Amino acid sequence: LTRFLENLRLKPSRTLYICHVTRDDLILGFMGEFQRRKAKGESFEAALIICGRKQKYELSDEIQDMMKGAEGAPMMVVGLSTHDAMTKISNYTPKLNIDDTNRVSVAVKHYEQYLDFDELLKRTRTSTE
Repeated sequence: LTRFLENLRLKPSRTLYICHVTRDDLILGFMGEFQRRKAKGESFEAALIICGRKQKYELSDEIQDMMKGAEGAPMMVVGLSTHDAMTKISNYTPKLNIDDTNRVSVAVKHYEQYLDFDELLKRTRTSTE
């Protein structure tokens, strides 16, 4: 847990963490760090994917209750093994990229009316800017 919390505080802020559903210590540590930063008004851009095959591993009721109380914490429970989840993430191909100017232009025209770009830019700035 200590090493995980050190990583949360020292690694790049947009790191995606993956753990097994049985690692209550890591899940609680992640929620605790999220709450700590939220209370200090600091940004928190890390995310946690909690893995465990359905019908084989279950998230404890206590952890589920705590997750419900950690509103806004970027956590997701998936019914996959950690290996399968990592494989899916590694094999993911984004369907839209900045170099595809035609698709980007069409997407911007379609969604522009629904987006507050000033707010989007404000929320996506890094602390080094």
